[in-house]
Amino acid sequence: MIIDFEIGTRWKATFKKLWKRLQGHKVDVYFSDEWEAYVWVLPDEKHIAHKSWTCAIEWLNNLIRHFIARFHRKTHCYSKCVQMVKYTLYLFMYQKIII
Repeated sequence: MIIDFEIGTRWKATFKKLWKRLQGHKVDVYFSDEWEAYVWVLPDEKHIAHKSWTCAIEWLNNLIRHFIARFHRKTHCYSKCVQMVKYTLYLFMYQKIII
């Protein structure tokens, strides 16, 4: 289930923004890769860090890159406005949840 997302660089500060918003949800366990920002921020008792648990999110990332031109790698379609990136992701996720 998709709860939320954050747009930004792959630094601890970006993840902390997402982490603050996740505090309002009851989450029993967090699965992630072994990126050190997760280790610093997520509570140890609820965090499982291993690549084998991240296949679902990697699949979703692949779908986003496949269907939305602005997320293709090495493309001329790119976004100058962060707000438009957020709207695009909201619409994509809404469509995937409804269908």
